Amino acid sequence: MNYRITEDDRVRFKRCRRQWDFASLQRRGLVPLSVLGPALPAVLKDALAVYYYPGTWDWAPELRQSLVRKAVVRALDDVGAPEALPTAMAVVDAYDAWASTVDDFAPVKIGHDVQGLVPDPREPERGLTAPDGSAVVYACRIDLLAIDAADEYWVVRHQILDEWQELEALIGDESAVAACWAWEQEYLGMEISGTIHNQVRVTGPLDRPAAGMSAPDRVHQSEGSGGGRAIPQHRRLVARTSRADQSGPIEQVSAGPLRRTRIRRSRAEIGGVGALIADDAIEMSREPAIHPTFGAHCQACEFNGPCLALIGGSDPEPMLAANFRPHPPQDQRKPRLGQSTWGFGRGAAPPQW
Repeated sequence: MNYRITEDDRVRFKRCRRQWDFASLQRRGLVPLSVLGPALPAVLKDALAVYYYPGTWDWAPELRQSLVRKAVVRALDDVGAPEALPTAMAVVDAYDAWASTVDDFAPVKIGHDVQGLVPDPREPERGLTAPDGSAVVYACRIDLLAIDAADEYWVVRHQILDEWQELEALIGDESAVAACWAWEQEYLGMEISGTIHNQVRVTGPLDRPAAGMSAPDRVHQSEGSGGGRAIPQHRRLVARTSRADQSGPIEQVSAGPLRRTRIRRSRAEIGGVGALIADDAIEMSREPAIHPTFGAHCQACEFNGPCLALIGGSDPEPMLAANFRPHPPQDQRKPRLGQSTWGFGRGAAPPQW
């Protein structure tokens, strides 16, 4: 069995090793019995998966939006938060109104899990192995893979926020670059041009765009340059030559409750992140020292109680047994509307709605 490192594992390991030790599937693999924090971000990400489902991208907007609204109702029922329905509906309707003015890509895949064999720093052409001899792989879920009119592929990350994230944080988002690297490892020959950070602010005004506001040329699924091609089909040669007239490396546009930031990533940046993952993987797989790292994140950490018990010299096990459970297997996650493993070419079978 492979030694599997996820995006969340790396984030936790860098932030606080004690949190990583509690939560990682390679360690104790614990999750809280009750959902902590607001339900709205996860529900809205589910809704965006339905919004950008490739099989309905060319449908009439009102039909597609009706599916999005149904997905919101079902997701809120699942998490037991029906009181958030008015806010969630207002956000998805405002998003639909504004996204149509800035969407200049077509969806290829949504909620797609990819993984790549982590390279060995000593022999980059070989894969890294854990002390027990198992292969080390990096795994992550990509919110959306999109293709633009120039046949360039982009990794899109949906971010549900109270306030816009600073541009410097988006540029330095190593997890986003790692997702580009992982995609290229799984689909050899495909080249990711960069990342698109799709930020949705839920605390601002939810007004609609003015009537007659211009919209970009829509990239359709049924066109050869759209997202309706099977993966992994390579870009046409014209797509490679079209990069000669590309604009600057960073483009940012705000439209109502959303801000779209497109960052073109260099070949060196995407290719080099594998070595960074390897450095972390070597330390994570070789029984590192476990200690807490104190900071602002402690207040929101689900393991704050057990951590404080350890700091105070108490036994955290009764608290862990009462409030946490083992993480469910990855393949038992409940599917959401808009997440499908069908091909996305014309004539592909849709999910059972």
